[in-house]
Amino acid sequence: MMAQNSSPRIERIAYQIWWLIQDSAGECTLQDMAEFTGASMRTCTQICRHRGWAGAYRKMVQAPAAESGPRMIEALDGELSALFGEAA
Repeated sequence: MMAQNSSPRIERIAYQIWWLIQDSAGECTLQDMAEFTGASMRTCTQICRHRGWAGAYRKMVQAPAAESGPRMIEALDGELSALFGEAA
């Protein structure tokens, strides 16, 4: 198998991804990488796989329960009020 030469652009993106993973201690997502580098999420995924960094970052954005809880309760209260009137 022949060695594959990377373009300067790919090397720049790879360095930026590596830096972001290191700086955030792995608390970044592919979307964060794409926004930080200006590359597509697909490009970031391919670079991470090629470099062996696939397990070095978060795969999904995790919404804290404290933030989503009150909004869900307010929405449910609104729906109950609409169904049963203000007595609910």
